[in-house]
Amino acid sequence: MPTITIDGEKYLVDGDQNLLSSCLTLGLNVPYFCWHPEMGSVGACRQCAMIEYKDSEDESGRLIMSCMTPVRDGGIYSVKAEAAQEFRGSIIEDLMTNHPHDCPVCEEGGECHLQDMTEMSGHTMRRYRGTKRTHRNQYLGPFINHEMNRCITCYRCIRFYNDYAGGNDLQALGRNHQVYFGREQEGRLQNGFSGNLVEVCPTGVFTDKTFSAHFVRKWDLQTAPSICEHCAVGCNTAPGARESSNSYEPMLRRITNLYHHDINGYFLCDRGRFGYEYVNSAARINHVLSAQEEDLIGSTADSKDQLHRRVSPRDGVLHLSVQITAAQRQLRRIIGIGSPRASLENNYALRQLVGADNFFSGLNRLDHQLVQLVNHIQSDQRITSPNTPQIEAADVVLIIGEDIYNTAPRIALAVRQAARNRQKKQAQNLKIPLWQDASVRQLEGDPNPITFIGTELTELADISATTLFESPDKIALFTQALTREITGSGNQCPDISSELQKEVKHTTQLLLNATNPLIISGISSRSSSILMAAAELAGVLSDHRKMPTKLYLNCGEVNSLGMIQLFNEKEGYLEQLLESLTDSSEDMPTSLIVLENDLYRRLDTPSVEKIFTHVDEVILIDTLLTSTAKRANWIFPASTTAESQGTYVNNNGLAQRFYAVYEGKGFIQESWRWLVDAVDFCTEKSDNLSPLCHWKHSTDLSDAIAKEFKALRILSELGPNEDYRIDGLKVARQSARYSGRTAIHAQQHVSETPPVIDPDAPMSFSMEGIHNPNKTPLQANIWSPGWNSNQSIFKFQQQVGGERKGGPSGKYIERSQQSLHEWNTSDDQSIKPAENDNKLQMLPIYRLFGSEELSNQSMSFSEVIDAPFVLIHPDVITQYTTQEGELVDIETNCGVYRAELKSCISIPNGCIGIPFGLPGLETLAPQIPGYAALRPAVTPAISEGQ
Repeated sequence: MPTITIDGEKYLVDGDQNLLSSCLTLGLNVPYFCWHPEMGSVGACRQCAMIEYKDSEDESGRLIMSCMTPVRDGGIYSVKAEAAQEFRGSIIEDLMTNHPHDCPVCEEGGECHLQDMTEMSGHTMRRYRGTKRTHRNQYLGPFINHEMNRCITCYRCIRFYNDYAGGNDLQALGRNHQVYFGREQEGRLQNGFSGNLVEVCPTGVFTDKTFSAHFVRKWDLQTAPSICEHCAVGCNTAPGARESSNSYEPMLRRITNLYHHDINGYFLCDRGRFGYEYVNSAARINHVLSAQEEDLIGSTADSKDQLHRRVSPRDGVLHLSVQITAAQRQLRRIIGIGSPRASLENNYALRQLVGADNFFSGLNRLDHQLVQLVNHIQSDQRITSPNTPQIEAADVVLIIGEDIYNTAPRIALAVRQAARNRQKKQAQNLKIPLWQDASVRQLEGDPNPITFIGTELTELADISATTLFESPDKIALFTQALTREITGSGNQCPDISSELQKEVKHTTQLLLNATNPLIISGISSRSSSILMAAAELAGVLSDHRKMPTKLYLNCGEVNSLGMIQLFNEKEGYLEQLLESLTDSSEDMPTSLIVLENDLYRRLDTPSVEKIFTHVDEVILIDTLLTSTAKRANWIFPASTTAESQGTYVNNNGLAQRFYAVYEGKGFIQESWRWLVDAVDFCTEKSDNLSPLCHWKHSTDLSDAIAKEFKALRILSELGPNEDYRIDGLKVARQSARYSGRTAIHAQQHVSETPPVIDPDAPMSFSMEGIHNPNKTPLQANIWSPGWNSNQSIFKFQQQVGGERKGGPSGKYIERSQQSLHEWNTSDDQSIKPAENDNKLQMLPIYRLFGSEELSNQSMSFSEVIDAPFVLIHPDVITQYTTQEGELVDIETNCGVYRAELKSCISIPNGCIGIPFGLPGLETLAPQIPGYAALRPAVTPAISEGQ
């Protein structure tokens, strides 16, 4: 490691970093604008000026830009030299000639990098009295505000949006002092990572429009470390909440990125950043509800729907305790249905209450077994599940049947970076440092080979060397052919075309010649054949290379992989529950407890209705009013991720703890607490129930899970637990600058309301406590003296771009190693052939906005979620008496759905693309894969399936 001298002090530094990065790693304050730790250097802003001396006798030195200067052993530099300080101050002064004097009303104020750098450079007096440049702002969609007059032309926005994220509708327009960063025409920014402009921009040009609706300053937000619940990648987030003057309950106001080296790094997708609004939705359940017996008069609701009224929490808990007591006396059966979007603790509490035999996963048979299959594949020692930096380092990527841009967006962003690895290797051969971003990007050459085979045109098509569109069966055959080609066994597969066979040979050579190959697949195709084929390919590739193969498998929902650890192989899916209910000869009253799940999204409507018909009452514990809520007899309000503490397990098998940002309003509490409260009221408690009486903290459940399940024993080590203290104090969720605490409700009463006590976390819902726990996973308020913006994250890293101080959060679950050959795949889940040639095979397609259940309730998403539609090949449209853009009816065995007909050349002939989970078609999702008939729409509209 080189030794350099900065302002008379000697330091050991990383020779692969530039001088600016080295200074920041050392904790030195060097101002900058255009440089970004993930995007490297371009030297555009000239703000990071330092002085470099030839030797110890050189008294004047020369001015250098530290972001463009490699460190050299023995180098002598100065940050504090007068010439450097004067130059940096002049740059700031030049920038300020056109910057407005609007800090008090600017939404970036208080967390503005420009403010920080202005203070750091010592610029306090404006001498310019001329006219300022003004721009017309653009409408950029429901997520981003645009205020171009604040721009300092650092070019960070288009470097991220175009170069890093692959967008093409944000450009630098104009020249000199009239450079304009915007779209050619107004409209929504189309890239799914546009929200990162809010944090990438060092000024207030791009701000969070959803935050603007209920804006407060950064220091007035209450924060805690959390996990994004909108997919299974497991990105770390820092939600911010604050109460308002007309309400005692805090509301969730925004989501910002919380750096995690192995998962999300510096960036989030737009679904994760803006999907939080469901927490504040009008569809939230805030009170205990009980079904009334009165008939609905003059209502358009279904005759089976319940009319609910508010009851006291005590009445609801007492009712539940009576049912539990009856179950202890063998007078009633209680069945529990869990959920892959509920925490491990909530699922385990319900399982403990009803018993393992009466607990079901909340997934249909196909989804349950697909997640089980993923869990088993990852247990093979020849296969390793890569983290995000490892994905970015791949030199060959094969994506099999998984539209990761829409199902695991952060992984798609990582794959986009992997496409540049040939370019980076060429730069290394030319001895060009990788942080010299502009120089590296100018190198010619083909991108890394990325092969995609799926059913719809992917957003990664611009970086894919090969893009193939096939049905799931053909995708599986293609992958199996790759396996045979590597092993040298068998002849060409007669079921695939000669063109596809050529691609088999080409892709095989790419995989065999790669030094760091990566295979990506998942359950979104709803095909076990694709999953097994991808796993077998990874296995034989591992055997050939004599080292584990990286295989990333997407599980769909935030805790799918964690929830499945509670079940034995091929047990616990909803069809088994339906079968047990219909075959049961016992005439025993039955209560069904549904935990954070909408069954109409899991099973076809007739099957769900059968379940409800065979039980005496339905008890729902959930966050939102769903179709299942309409059929529930009792409804209990459950906490969202931002309001609770628990554990999720992501696609890699990484268990991560999230902490409550604030206490839920009304009578909201964690699902497991409702169950524990009911057990406390029981007059009789069996051995299974007695542990519930001792659960006082969330970590009590974590410890119980760790003792019972070997794979989850690391839960007891996640920490810090509730009793953790720093110098005898809890960690404060509110900043030391939190304002108005004693005045916010002064118009109602003078006394200050005591903060709520958190029984689960070593954190307080107040400003009292430790504000800088930077060597623990509890740091969510990213702030350091002189660094008020999120750019201060380097103060909490071991080095710039490295791990957080204190190490990474989370631990990998410990599954027993098991070979793929030991897995029984005899249970065939392939679909049956169509009954006639007029039916089309339904294929799932996904959308970043619209396919995920919770985020669909976000107000801002209403503008970006598509109306119901289906996709078919243009050649197939000609077979029908309808045209593109017209409405059609999709007829299935379980109902009829109406949607707009759209053409798509990537949809295979004989297939129809169904948007999975899209509002209006969400109950069609459980019927995929399957067959449907397409008919011209009739009047009136038919909505049996909806």
